[in-house]
Amino acid sequence: MKHILPHPVRLSAMLVAMAFAAVSCGPRPVILDTDWWTDVDDAMAVRLALRADERDEIRLMGICVDAVRETSIPSLRAFLQLEGRPEILLGADFDAVDYNGVPCYHDLLISASGDVDAAAAEPCADFYRRVLSHSRRKVDIVAVGYPNALAGLLASDPDLVRRKVRHLWMMAGRYPAGAENNFTRTARSREAGAAIVSGWPTPVTFLGFEAGCDVLCGASLAQDDILHRVICRHQRSGVRSSWDPLTLWMAILDSPEAAGFSTVTGCCRLDPQTGANSFEPFAAGPHRYVVAEHEPAWYAARLDSLLQSEPHFHDNHVIAHRGAWLNTGHP
Repeated sequence: MKHILPHPVRLSAMLVAMAFAAVSCGPRPVILDTDWWTDVDDAMAVRLALRADERDEIRLMGICVDAVRETSIPSLRAFLQLEGRPEILLGADFDAVDYNGVPCYHDLLISASGDVDAAAAEPCADFYRRVLSHSRRKVDIVAVGYPNALAGLLASDPDLVRRKVRHLWMMAGRYPAGAENNFTRTARSREAGAAIVSGWPTPVTFLGFEAGCDVLCGASLAQDDILHRVICRHQRSGVRSSWDPLTLWMAILDSPEAAGFSTVTGCCRLDPQTGANSFEPFAAGPHRYVVAEHEPAWYAARLDSLLQSEPHFHDNHVIAHRGAWLNTGHP
């Protein structure tokens, strides 16, 4: 599959200094890792991440696509362009082409956006090395798709993960035990999931299938909102389960409790042959999973409010962020 790197941007020393200052002392840096595949809660998560970035609640350093077909990067680029954020850096696992399924909304986004720089994405290993090595603060990763890109990062440079990642927030599994798509879909996802569960060196918070399946979001979106149209391509009702935005929301708040969840701490285990997971509770464990403390409508109302908010920018945000620190010519 053809892919090229974004063209470097020539910046003055002042702009580069301002960009690095924003990364080192501003909002927490976050990377979103998404399959951007057949389901549409990924689009809800991207919208939520963009709005949180615009409100300076997080700093969205980039998005990695962990399941790739020909329309994945063009349609995500199109969505970012429609959202007014074409500068967001993208990475992709270009080997992950074995996740079967036909995306229902990629063509809608591509046709709605007009011209788009469809090829601007880095291989995921280069993407993660670039973002992590250039960030002066530890980065939170929010993984709402398949685990293969993260497993590749861990295998290639575990020390970089240890030094530069603060926390992994992950939508995967069923708890306290069961099987769920992100871990079980293919041999690639099963083996990658087992590698993450057994070897990831930072704390991990899991949101399982059971925590998001009944939280239906999208009902409050305007009929002409591109996100509403995307959701309707998947569900005619205009609402969809909200695993991915719930995971992102917890990371934005940096607290499952603030997002309405309690947690169970311990150690997750994963069968690399089946992808089924189990969980052993103990106080000093490296993992935790979340348990809903409210009715599904409570979460849906809060997410819907955030999803329908209008984007807003200000000059300092545009100068200090907007990808400037990533485009200084460094490898």
